Amino acid sequence: MKIIELALSSNQVLYTVNKFQYDHIIVNLIVKKAYSAGQLMRKGKCIIVIFCLLAFYGSAQKLRPIKITAANANIYRDSLNKVIFGTTVFPYTIMPDSIFTNVNVIDLISGFPYASIMYPIGNLQSIDKFVVSIDNNLVDFPAKPTIYLLHPHTSNGKLFIYHSGHCVGTAPAEDIFSNNNGVEPGLVIPKLLKDGYTVLAVPMLHYKASPLTGVACGYNNHDELFTDSHYPFPLSFFFKPLIASLNYIGRNTFSAIYMCGLSGGGWATSIYPAIDSSVSCSFPVAGSWPMPLRELYYPGGDYEQSYPPIFASLLDYHEIYALACLAPARKMLQINNRYDECCFSGSVAHIYYADSVVKTLVGSNGVFKFYLDESGTRHVISERSLQIIETFLANEEGSLIENPQDSATNGSAYSYNIRSNFKVNTIPDLSEIKLSLLKAPSWLSLDGVNGTISGIVPPDNIFSSSDTISFKAEDSTGRFVIHDYKLTRKRNAPYFFTKYNDNQTLWFLPPYSHSMQSIEQLAAGLFFFN
Repeated sequence: MKIIELALSSNQVLYTVNKFQYDHIIVNLIVKKAYSAGQLMRKGKCIIVIFCLLAFYGSAQKLRPIKITAANANIYRDSLNKVIFGTTVFPYTIMPDSIFTNVNVIDLISGFPYASIMYPIGNLQSIDKFVVSIDNNLVDFPAKPTIYLLHPHTSNGKLFIYHSGHCVGTAPAEDIFSNNNGVEPGLVIPKLLKDGYTVLAVPMLHYKASPLTGVACGYNNHDELFTDSHYPFPLSFFFKPLIASLNYIGRNTFSAIYMCGLSGGGWATSIYPAIDSSVSCSFPVAGSWPMPLRELYYPGGDYEQSYPPIFASLLDYHEIYALACLAPARKMLQINNRYDECCFSGSVAHIYYADSVVKTLVGSNGVFKFYLDESGTRHVISERSLQIIETFLANEEGSLIENPQDSATNGSAYSYNIRSNFKVNTIPDLSEIKLSLLKAPSWLSLDGVNGTISGIVPPDNIFSSSDTISFKAEDSTGRFVIHDYKLTRKRNAPYFFTKYNDNQTLWFLPPYSHSMQSIEQLAAGLFFFN
């Protein structure tokens, strides 16, 4: 009898291009008798094991590999511009139709919401209003978007774009009615003004409809803008109010341009820095996922968010995130709300793509980070998200002193203390470190008191399998780390067995995976090996 060493794995199929596996694999295994090496020697006989086909479960598509690099970023930016605008030439010549200075009325808001923060009470010096025509067809576009430029009395020399979403007619209305739950003067815009930013407040467009007062969703007819086929490049209209405004005020007027947005504004903030490299830091909130994740967790949405010429044919969202951080090197912090009542909620979607974007940017000085806001249930930019943005801009961040072990033996105890490994790159604020276990197998749990994740690795699994784990640690200041990794569960002992109807060959399965000396050709189709 000859002995052949065999490496057996579960023919793993990954959804994603990064290193993490989501656990949608079924392994059908029929075992007549199974023995470890010690048991085999005591029994003095061979073991018959029949391995059936591995069945893949789940309909999610794979995320495409990220094609973007620092070397080809400008080429892909030109390609993206051509799909959006019909030309690689960026539309620097479009301008607002009308400019009104020193206004004290905000459209679709009764009264003046900013009286309490006007100088000298606050830091708001004055407000200008821009009106931009989307197209001359008044049936399709009966109302022109209004954009507001809010000037601080004491300026830090930087511009911060706030882009609102689908459910309001003006960006200030969203900040008041959504972000600050109806309380004037709002949340995001007043905080940015207090910090010395000039704020450009930009709305989304409306098609065949005029914006309403307050918050009203589902009436802007974005889908029809595409299905009516009246315009060859409909996606360009979504960026026209912002582009015209920036063209007028001048990108070189400011030492830096930042951008944030909620919902549809978060979608715009995901895309726009990829086509306009003057935006050096971007903060999309609850605005996008790569398409396979969207189809799996949040199907539907407005047509612009799945526009096939881009998202099916050219670049998916995770590639656009990378492009927004390259040529020149720039930064993006994506924020989603774990308990969002609207969209892009949950605790696991980032595992599929965030680390692949980070890996793409290695060596480029571009930065991509993801933060999961767990502070509330509403579809808003929260106070916590604002704090995270502020801390990110101050270059303060959290990290781990040592990463957790990424392998463990079946049947063994596994533990890692998150709290004791969390560190910050500046003076600690001495606050309690808040921990969240975002994804973990059922055998692993978080002890919130001592900050340890621990559990007993399930025993007696002949396959070397893996579990995906994700956790978050953060301090009160807003310095955080989200760590995702794959924990490989190794066999705790070697196994010996024979093939069905073959008593002449003894197969040896070592406790470690991916070891092979030789294998019979007839058996090659039954096992995954290297």
